[in-house]
Amino acid sequence: MIRHTPMKLLVLGATGPTGRHVVDLALAAGDTVTVLARRPEALEEVAGRVDVVAGDATSHDDVARAVSGQDVVISALGRSTSVRADALFTRAAAAVLGAAGEQGVARLVWLSSFGVGDTYRSASAVQKIFYRTFLRNISTRTRSSPSG
Repeated sequence: MIRHTPMKLLVLGATGPTGRHVVDLALAAGDTVTVLARRPEALEEVAGRVDVVAGDATSHDDVARAVSGQDVVISALGRSTSVRADALFTRAAAAVLGAAGEQGVARLVWLSSFGVGDTYRSASAVQKIFYRTFLRNISTRTRSSPSG
């Protein structure tokens, strides 16, 4: 049996379905969870079980405030059903990498689902070529699955 050492996790994107699942798994594993959220009110179901920091994942200062004292940053940021990222991931990555580096947090998990489900169906022709070429081992398998 593998023994889990509880960790202090910062979760970004916790108000979305994937991020919420990450939060639930982390709490079940006994981890201490901090969430950086633009809409803290969307986390009422886990109030009292997580620390919520109001802020934006693209803001260096907000991320720095939330990442202080953490062991790991887990990003489950997403754009819902929109395929337009509006540089969200680029801006958030810059904020997270800078703030985590300053705070000495060396572990980062970045989840993404571009190229699967609705993001594939509503993608432009160029995006579909990209998905089929560079992400074919991931997106093809997901698109052909019964649930995808």
